[in-house]
Amino acid sequence: MGKIIEAENVGYVYQSKYQKTKALTEVSCSFERGKVYAITGKSGSGKSTFLSLLAGLDVPTEGNLYIDGKEIREMDRDAYRMNSASVIYQAFHLFPLLTVLENVMFPMELQHVPKRERKERAQEFLAKVGLPDTLYGKMPNMISGGEQQRVAIARAMASGGQILLADEPTGNLDSQNEAVIVELLVKMAHEENYAVIVVTHNAKVAEAADVVYGMLDGRLEVVRG
Repeated sequence: MGKIIEAENVGYVYQSKYQKTKALTEVSCSFERGKVYAITGKSGSGKSTFLSLLAGLDVPTEGNLYIDGKEIREMDRDAYRMNSASVIYQAFHLFPLLTVLENVMFPMELQHVPKRERKERAQEFLAKVGLPDTLYGKMPNMISGGEQQRVAIARAMASGGQILLADEPTGNLDSQNEAVIVELLVKMAHEENYAVIVVTHNAKVAEAADVVYGMLDGRLEVVRG
């Protein structure tokens, strides 16, 4: 299937005026399309720092991180986030002044997709995540948390990339909506061939993953897979 992301001895140090804090130490792992990966660990263990590196929000201070064989320091990281990798968050981060449909159309607008095509494809993605067309014209604050997270997933799909990064995506949801989102993430990997990488405290999310990594004090180990 081939590795889409490969980390080799990745380290990361936060440096302030007064001190250095080592957040990641010699992290080596790889991620393939078609699988769900869960990264578990306590708060402060380095999970979110690693996810931010995978999203290209920063680069490692040590080691190398390859995306489709290219070292991330040599990439246009803005273009990478626009076209290849999407991030969904616990707090959804939808645009409050755009409708559900407009939120999903937005990444395609940045990519200069023609308006009619943007609209048609956005409707397809929303249907894929199981949202009825009665919600398409609503604003995010008019729909439930579970529905908002589904819109966020549809928007991630609209970017056209094959990497989905999720930071505690079920953290604000009840158990019923949590199950829906977990099922969607698994479907994206197994049926749509995404590499889905989820940072989570949730045991049910980890159970559904194909591979589980554990993070402790900035070091990563394979728990399962």
